[in-house]
Amino acid sequence: PQELVDRIEKEYGLRFKSTPKVHKISTDELRDRISASLESHFGPGGVYYREEAYKLLGWLLPDDALVQQLTAVRSVGARAWFDDDTGEAWVTDKFRIENIPDQAALLRIVTRILLDQNFPPPREYPGDDASRAREALHQGAASASESKYYAEKARTEGFTPLTDNSEAERLFQSLTPFIQGTTTFPAVEGAAYVGALKSLGLEKLHEGLRNPPLTTGAIYEPGENAGAPPAIEMPKVPGDPFMSDSAGELGLKLWVFTLGDPEASLEISSAWKNDRYVFFPEDETTSGVVWDVVLDSKEAADKFQSVALDMTAALAGKEDTAPLAVPVETLEKRFLQVSRVGPDRVRFVNAAKKETAEKLK
Repeated sequence: PQELVDRIEKEYGLRFKSTPKVHKISTDELRDRISASLESHFGPGGVYYREEAYKLLGWLLPDDALVQQLTAVRSVGARAWFDDDTGEAWVTDKFRIENIPDQAALLRIVTRILLDQNFPPPREYPGDDASRAREALHQGAASASESKYYAEKARTEGFTPLTDNSEAERLFQSLTPFIQGTTTFPAVEGAAYVGALKSLGLEKLHEGLRNPPLTTGAIYEPGENAGAPPAIEMPKVPGDPFMSDSAGELGLKLWVFTLGDPEASLEISSAWKNDRYVFFPEDETTSGVVWDVVLDSKEAADKFQSVALDMTAALAGKEDTAPLAVPVETLEKRFLQVSRVGPDRVRFVNAAKKETAEKLK
């Protein structure tokens, strides 16, 4: 509807570069399209490498399938979806424009089209943490507009949304904290970040969209981690690495949260300064991962080291806290190790061979 297009352009002080188009497809087709988009998002082998690395790091359980879970959490109960790889938007064949929730969902995805047209993604994939930060900025803005629309309908028409989507809720609760956290981060933290920018005026918001934050830490604490963190020199690993990336403040927070301590998760992650993990082959049939985390002080690194040793013990199925710089054998015959490689730097290793872990102390 033209009034919806006019509303979005007025709210953001922007114009569509071309007429926004929304496609209608079946729920099954939407699921397949989301899955294909995720596969292409990370490039050839990117999803497979991340799934294996995430399992070794502890973000995913051994039987978890990354693409299937991300697809399900985006498609089950979904009214609409924006594909940030193509800039196109989709609604299911159950979509009805006369329904207020469908109107709100349409407004959300058309807002994504507007922002994508005016502030397109970088040509080169910037890495997971920077990608999640940009997604939080765009999705946060769209979610804030959707919430504003609901609030107006509640005030003017007394509309109360029904939130009976038990299937989606059950699915969400069955996922690991990592999948839950990366799913809710854009809409929750992103909306708060955009709200702060909009309160300073549209020019400030446009500036933020032109120069998006490069880390999830900058979404949590605007201005604290505004630029890209300096490169971390990682240790030499066996063979050529499959991939290397940064987990960012969000990834660190969700890793610590896996132990079920929200307070420690927040305290340690807020001290994040930089991190990098490397997923590498140990031989023709086995692989390992090494993850270095840099905190903003020795005291913060001490706290993270203590939590990492507890996490190592939990992943290995041990009752006692793991020792520092000593490989701990798991039930799957792998070796986990936490070592201190600098005053403010802690290293976690998951290797198939004990000698690999020992070399990475």
